Amino acid sequence: MSSLQYFSAKYIVEDSTNLHKDSVLIVQGDLVKDIVHIESLPEKKPENFNELGEVIISPGFTNAHSHVALNSVKGLGYGSASALYDVMWGIEPALDDDLVYKLSLLGMMDAISSGTTSINDHYFFADSVAKACETIGMRGFIGHTIMTEYGPWTGNEQINLAKSFNNNWKNSKTVHPIVAPHETSTVSPKVLKELSNYALENDLITHIHLAQTQKEMEYIKSNFKTSPIKHAYNLGILNEKVIAAHCNVIEDGDLELLAESKAFPVFCPTTHGIAGKPMNTNFLSELNVDWGIGTDCSGGNDDYDMLEEMRTALVLNNSVAKKNFIKPKEVFRKASEENIKRISGGVFSGKLSKNQKADFITVLINTPRMLPLHDVVNNIVMCASSKEINDVYIDGKCVLKNSEFQQIDEQAVLEDGMNALDKIFLKTGFDKKISEGDFL
Repeated sequence: MSSLQYFSAKYIVEDSTNLHKDSVLIVQGDLVKDIVHIESLPEKKPENFNELGEVIISPGFTNAHSHVALNSVKGLGYGSASALYDVMWGIEPALDDDLVYKLSLLGMMDAISSGTTSINDHYFFADSVAKACETIGMRGFIGHTIMTEYGPWTGNEQINLAKSFNNNWKNSKTVHPIVAPHETSTVSPKVLKELSNYALENDLITHIHLAQTQKEMEYIKSNFKTSPIKHAYNLGILNEKVIAAHCNVIEDGDLELLAESKAFPVFCPTTHGIAGKPMNTNFLSELNVDWGIGTDCSGGNDDYDMLEEMRTALVLNNSVAKKNFIKPKEVFRKASEENIKRISGGVFSGKLSKNQKADFITVLINTPRMLPLHDVVNNIVMCASSKEINDVYIDGKCVLKNSEFQQIDEQAVLEDGMNALDKIFLKTGFDKKISEGDFL
C-alpha cells in the first residue's frame, strides 16, 4: 500500500462548489484519499505531514487546446495577415525531434507555473512532446498532427507515425494518446473519415481544429459548397469524443449541428479576441452545449497561462452577451473539471474528491493581488497570477515547490530553448526577417 501524504491548508477547494476551511488533503499514491478537518487528526502529526499554512489548495487546470512547442514565435506575426500561414508554417520545416522536445519543455514550464496540470496538445513530433511531459512530470493528452493537403509534413507517413505513437504510449501513466487531424481544409475527406473510424474503434479522443480561420471557410466553401462545421457533420466525424478547437468562423446552422453531435468546442479567448472573432459561447449555452477553454499558442496567444485565459473568457463572453452572462465559478469549473472530463472521455473528474487523481496546486493568500479574500474561487479566477502559484502536484508528485521546478533544471531548460530557437531562426532566415522588422 502506498504511503500517505497529508497537506494542511487554510482552504481546500474540492471543486467549483465545495470548499473546506482549515482542512487536510490526504493523498495515497496518485489518488485523493480524503479531505478532513485539521481537528480530526491526532495531536501528534502523522509522517509526511505538510503544513502549508496560509494557502489555498485547488484542483489544477487543464488546457483544452495547446501547441506547447510553438512558444517559439512569441511576439511575431501580429503584423502579418496570418500568423498561422506566415509565421508558424515558416519555421516548422526547420524543426526536428530534439528541437521540439526542448521547446515543449519551455512551454510546459510556462503552463505549470500558472497552475496547469494537464494539457491537450496537438503537434508534429508527438514523441518529443510526450517525452517532455515525462521529463517535467506533466499530464499530457498528446496527438501527432496529421495533414494531407498542405503544411510542412503530409502523406501516409504522418498517419503511420500517429498510429505508432498511439501504440507506443498507450500504457503510459502520464501520457494519453489521442487522434489529431489538423483541420478540414488540410486533411482530405477520405482521411478524416478513416481517422474518425480509427479513433472510435480504439476508444480514442479526436482533437481537431474546426472553423478556425476565414481561409479555412473559403477553402471548404470553394471545394464543398458548405461551411467547415457542416462539412465535418456531413462526413459523420463529429461525436461526443471529438474536441473541436476554435469553432469561431461560422455561419447560420453550424452551432446547432455541434449541439446535435455533442462535440466539445474549445474557446481560445485571447486568440479569438485578437482575431476579432470570438466563439459564440452565449448561443452555445442556449443550446446546452458544453464548451471548454484553451490557450492555443504563439501567433494568436503568447503564453500558456490558464489563469489569464479564464479571465479573458469571462470578459470576452460577457462583453458581447445579451444573456447567459458567465461568472468566475463557471469558468473555474470549465478549466478545472469540464476540460479534463471531456478530454479524458470521462476518466478524470478534475475534482479533489475521494479516489480522484491528486492533481492539485497551492495558491498563496497573503499577497497584494489576493487580499482581501471574500470568495476563494472568485479570487483565484479574478485575482491570482502565476506569482501566487506556489506548488504544483501531478499524480501526487511534486513538480513545482515554492515556485521552483523539482524534476528539471530550470536555467538549463531556458538556455536549451533559446539555443534551439537560434538554430531554427538561422535555418529559416527568421533571424534576418526579425532584424529587418518583417513582423512588425
